[in-house]
Amino acid sequence: MADLDLILEQQEQMETVRGNWEHLWQRVAELVLPRADDFGTKHSPGDARNHRQYDAFPMQALDKFAAGIEAGTMPKTTYWHQLTTGDEDLDANLDVQRYLQELNSILWKNRYSPRGNFASQAHEVRTSLGAFGTGCLLVEGRQGGGLKYKAIHLGEIFISENDEGLIDQVHRKFELTARQAVKIFGKDTPEKIIDKYNSGKLSEKFEFLHCVAPREDYAPGMLDQRGLPFEGVYVFEKQIPRTEGFRSQPYITSRLAVSTREVYGRGPAIQLLPDISMLNEMRRTTIEAANMAVDVPTLQHDDVSEFDLVPGARNPGTLDDNGRPLVMPWQSGARVDIGMEMIADTRAQIDDAFLGIYFRVLLENPNMTATQAMLIAQQQGQMTAPVVSRLQSEWADPMIRRESSILHAQGKHPEMPPVLMEWLQEQDDGLAIRYESPMVRAAKAEESVGILRTFETLAPLAQVDPTIYSQFNTREIAKIVAEVNGVPARALKSEEQIEEEQMQQQAEAQMAQVLEAAPVAADTAKTLTEIQKMAEAVPQAG
Repeated sequence: MADLDLILEQQEQMETVRGNWEHLWQRVAELVLPRADDFGTKHSPGDARNHRQYDAFPMQALDKFAAGIEAGTMPKTTYWHQLTTGDEDLDANLDVQRYLQELNSILWKNRYSPRGNFASQAHEVRTSLGAFGTGCLLVEGRQGGGLKYKAIHLGEIFISENDEGLIDQVHRKFELTARQAVKIFGKDTPEKIIDKYNSGKLSEKFEFLHCVAPREDYAPGMLDQRGLPFEGVYVFEKQIPRTEGFRSQPYITSRLAVSTREVYGRGPAIQLLPDISMLNEMRRTTIEAANMAVDVPTLQHDDVSEFDLVPGARNPGTLDDNGRPLVMPWQSGARVDIGMEMIADTRAQIDDAFLGIYFRVLLENPNMTATQAMLIAQQQGQMTAPVVSRLQSEWADPMIRRESSILHAQGKHPEMPPVLMEWLQEQDDGLAIRYESPMVRAAKAEESVGILRTFETLAPLAQVDPTIYSQFNTREIAKIVAEVNGVPARALKSEEQIEEEQMQQQAEAQMAQVLEAAPVAADTAKTLTEIQKMAEAVPQAG
C-alpha cells in the first residue's frame, strides 16, 4: 500500500538535491538548447528564447552530436542488437536461432513503427544527454497493441539510485489539462478536476506527481499488483487517485558521465560551459568591434553641431581657416582578425568535446587506405567506448527488456522452443543482448589492427619461409575483419554453405580427373581388344 506521507517526504528531498542542478541546466539551456529553457522559468508558447545567444555554433554542435550518437549506436537503417543465450551450443540449435531472430525482428518492427514515434523522441533524449548529461524516455504499451515512446523534459524528472548505483526510483512532476486528466483517470479523476471539466474549462492545467519505484511488498506469483516488481503512484494535492504496477521501470533514465558523488549526469555542454560562455562573449565583442570598424565614430570640434554621414552629403563649416578638418574618424585600433582567430580556436575545442572529430575524420580523408581506415576506427572506438558502454547499460539494455516485457504481455512473442524454456527456468538474467552498432564495431577494431600489423610484420619472413602463415585460421580472420568493417551477415556464407561448396568442388575435381583419363583408358581398351583379336586369329598348336 502506497504511503503518501513517505512519497511527499521523498519528493521534498529529491527537490533539494536537484536545486543546484536547475541553475546549471538553466545556464546551459540559454546558450546551447534554448527550446529546453524551462528550468524554473515559465515561457509562453512561441516565445523567442535565443535572445542571449550571439553564436549558434554550440547549438549546431549539439545537434550533430545527437545525430552522430544515433548513427553510431542506434542506426535505424540496420539491426544494432541481437538476442543471444550466451551459450554457443544452445545458440547453434536451429529452433533457438529461429526464435531469437524472430523475437529480435518483432522488437525492431514495433520500436520503429510510425505509431510508436521512437525515432523523434529518442533524438530529444540524445540532445538532452549532450546538453545536460541526463535524459529520460518513457516507454509504454499502446492501447490496441504495440509500443509508444515519449521524451520527458529533464525539468520534470527527479531520480534516485539504489545501492548498486542504478536508477531505480523516478518521480515526475508534470501538468495535465482537465481534458487530459479525465481521459487518463476516468472515474478516478479528482472531484476538483471533474468540476472544471463539467464547467467547460477543459484547458485549465493541474499539477500531478507520478512516482515509480521498486515495490516493497513485491510477492512474485501474486495475480494482483503485488506480483509486479515496480509500483506507480499518482499524487494530486495530497490525494492518490491511482496506483498501478509495472513489470519494469517505464522511465528509462540514462546519463552520459556521472561523478561518484552525484546522481545526475554531466554532458559535453556542462563540461565546456566556460568555453561556450566565453565564445558567446567573444562573438558579441567581435560583432561590436566589426560594427565599429564599418560604422566609424567621429571626433568633432565644438563648433560643428551637425555632421551628415550620408554618401554625397555636404557638410559646410567642418574646415577651419587653414583648411584642416574639424571632424575626423576615430580609429579604435580593434583587431577583428584576432577575435575571429580566438573564436575559431574555441569553436574547435567545443566541436571536439561534442565528438566532432569522430565524425569529421573520415570526411577529411576520403582517399585513405583500408589499413588507415582501420587504424582510425580503432582510435574512434577507444575514444567513444565509455559513452557507448554507459548508453548500453543505462538506456539500450533496460529499454529492450522493457519493450520485450510489454510485447510479451500483449501476446506478441513467438512460441518459445522447449529447450530454450527449460534453459531459461534455470537462469536468473534471461536472454543476453549483443550489440552490433558502428561504434561497437569500432571498439573491436583493435583485433583487426592486430591482425593486419601481424601480417605486415611477417611479410619479410614469409619470403624466406612461405609456410609461416599456415598457423593462422584465415577463414576466422576473414570473419573478424568483415565484422569490424560492418559487412552484413547476409553477405557471408554459412559454414554449411562452405562445406557444400567444398564437397561440390571435390566432386568436380574427381570428375575432371576421370574425364582427363578417359581418352587414355579408351586407347588402352582399344589396344587390348586388338591384341585379343590377333591372339584369336593365330592357329592353336596341336
